[in-house]
Amino acid sequence: MDRKGSDSQDFECRIGDSTEITGNVTGTEDILINGEIVGDVDIKAMVYVGENGRIKGTVKAIDVVVEGKIEGSLIAQNKIELTESAHISADMECGKLAVTDGAFYEGKVHMEGIEKSK
Repeated sequence: MDRKGSDSQDFECRIGDSTEITGNVTGTEDILINGEIVGDVDIKAMVYVGENGRIKGTVKAIDVVVEGKIEGSLIAQNKIELTESAHISADMECGKLAVTDGAFYEGKVHMEGIEKSK
């Protein structure tokens, strides 16, 4: 996974700190989320949840990096990475999982190859 960093200019799509979305978000571009989403996120690329990012719903992506908070479920075709500031209350499904010391996680983890149709 190409870790870009939450302050990177390399993201095609960004949801800023003061943005709140109620509803589903879909797309095919890498996305940086620093605002709040209440709804499902289905991205056919990387989802990067910044330190101020908050999601209540299901997150599906190729790769997911979390610095912020997620409540619901988290599904990554390849890898989920939880940084030291991550706060996860979700069941996770992924091929690979990286957890940095200090990350908070509550839920179940299922790891194995995930079909691309998910």
